[in-house]
Amino acid sequence: MPTEISKESPFMGSKVLLRSLELSDLDSIMEHWNTYEMRIGMGRYIPKSRADREEWIKKTHEEMKKQESYSFAVVNKETEEFLGVGALKRVDKVNRSASMSIAIYNPENQGKGFGTDAVECLLKIAFNVLNLHRIQLHVYEFLKSGIHIYKKLGFKHVGVRRKASFIAGRYVDDLIMDILEDEFREKFPN
Repeated sequence: MPTEISKESPFMGSKVLLRSLELSDLDSIMEHWNTYEMRIGMGRYIPKSRADREEWIKKTHEEMKKQESYSFAVVNKETEEFLGVGALKRVDKVNRSASMSIAIYNPENQGKGFGTDAVECLLKIAFNVLNLHRIQLHVYEFLKSGIHIYKKLGFKHVGVRRKASFIAGRYVDDLIMDILEDEFREKFPN
C-alpha cells in the first residue's frame, strides 16, 4: 500500500474523531449551548432556539459544499459521545488561509485533552487535506486554558484587538494567534 494511503486519518486523533455535524447532534448541542458560561466563552450572548441551531447545522453543510467553511462534530473516540464543534472558517483559497474555532460544550469534558486533540486534527486537515498555508484564531484574554493549548500546539501570538469585546459587563482584549504551515510541519513532522 502506498505511504500516502497508509497514513492515519487526519480526522482521528488519540482521543477524538471529527465527523460531519448531523441533525442527530441537535439534542447534544442544545444540552449545553444555552448555558451562560458556554455563550460567554464563544462571544454569543443571547440564547438560541433549537430551530436556530438546526438551521445552523444545515448552513454548515452548505458552506462545506461551497468550500467556504468546514465545521465538524468533535466526538469522543471511545464512547462516540458528542463533545463539541471544531471549524475552519472563512477559507481563502487565494491566500490559502482560514480562521479556526473550537468549543467543547460540556464543562465536564473540558480539561481532559479533548480540545487539544481536536485542534491538532483541525490543523492536520487544514495543512494536509485542504493545502492551507496559515490558520488564525481569536481568543479572549481570560480563556487561559485555550491560550495554553494554542501555544503548546505551535500558535504564535501575533496581535491584540484591545478592549474589543464587551463580555459580562467589561471590555476584554481579543488576542490574535496564528500558525503557518512550516511551523506546523516542524512541530508535527508526519
